[in-house]
Amino acid sequence: MVAGPFQADRVVAWRLLRKIFSMTAPHRTCHETSPATCGDDRGRGSGTRAALTTLVVLGCAALVAPLGCTPETTAHQRVVYETATHRPLTPPLTHTTAPAAAAAANAPIADTGPIRRITAVSVRIPTSWQTPPLVGRLQHHRIVPGENLLEIARAAGLGFREVRDANPTIDEWEPHAGVDILLPSRAILPRTSYRGLIINIPEMRLYYFPADAMPGEHVPVLTWPIGIGAEEAPSPVGPFTVKSKDENPTWVVPASIQRTMEHPRAVVPPGPDNPLGDYRIRLSIDVYAIHGTNDPWTVGRLTTHGCIRLYPEDIETLYPLVETGTPGEIVYQPVKFGESDGRVYVEVHQDVYQTYPSLESHAFQVLDANGLTSRVDAALLRTAVRAKTGVPTDVTRGAPPRGVHVVHAVGHEGDV
Repeated sequence: MVAGPFQADRVVAWRLLRKIFSMTAPHRTCHETSPATCGDDRGRGSGTRAALTTLVVLGCAALVAPLGCTPETTAHQRVVYETATHRPLTPPLTHTTAPAAAAAANAPIADTGPIRRITAVSVRIPTSWQTPPLVGRLQHHRIVPGENLLEIARAAGLGFREVRDANPTIDEWEPHAGVDILLPSRAILPRTSYRGLIINIPEMRLYYFPADAMPGEHVPVLTWPIGIGAEEAPSPVGPFTVKSKDENPTWVVPASIQRTMEHPRAVVPPGPDNPLGDYRIRLSIDVYAIHGTNDPWTVGRLTTHGCIRLYPEDIETLYPLVETGTPGEIVYQPVKFGESDGRVYVEVHQDVYQTYPSLESHAFQVLDANGLTSRVDAALLRTAVRAKTGVPTDVTRGAPPRGVHVVHAVGHEGDV
């Protein structure tokens, strides 16, 4: 299938940015056990880090507009989604300078400007013995009349439950004007192969790494919120490859699903009534696929029959970048540990499929498996597990006794 001009631009931008990263990455192997040591700024490393920071900023501004870093242009005929306050879906992205980041190190957020749709980040791929890094940047937003969490989530490149869990006391349908909410657009990478399509079910998020990414290498990564299978039809877990792709797919409805439909249909043709949306990426796992949707408000929820659902604008970006044979992995990690600037963070999500009898016990098992027990305050970890905000929370032993919402990371690694 031949991609349109705009899709071709996306592919060129992605490959060019990928090439720049490979040319500027340090050509040395780190054998240290600490990511902080691996990121040592001595010698060529400091120049490389500065160059990478500059490249990501310039790349997002000049090369990766189709990847969600800058506003869509009028040359693109797709309708740009706007919130009730008429903010574009992908407003300009600015970079937090080192002095500004340092000044905000103790602040509850990293960004208080206009909502930014952070879907393109850079990251150094960790080795198997390193603690995963954090990517993205937290944001705050003040509610204005007419807004709800659904449209705010979409404007920020987040799923509904991500925003709801980070703001559990806010009315999701009619939040009061003037209320300040947290937009959890910062995350700890899940522990995976870091190659191709990585999906974390409890997090309800997809990450797209270069298929040939290697440990220690700086790479661009794309990430989007997803909808997953309902409790009675859970999404699968395991490795996969992309089997095929089709644009404007026809949905051949399985008999089991037809029995649950009010007006059963064996076939649903392409169009506004097709729940697959405009693009489908078939996986090697049974009949499951990654696809779009005709109902964007189902992203960030347990609404599918097991498939992975993206916002229409996100699947449109991903579709031309993925090739047949691309590897991937679906994991189930409600508790993730990460490290930034020598601090240990935990990110806890709902155990959506009730997999673990005790999420707290599971958290301590993951902590031990990561070799971080001696560095983490058990009381802070328990508090984070009970809150389940889905926001990276500082649980470093000796950390100031601050609330879950005021110990979020502002680090530099992985910032766009």
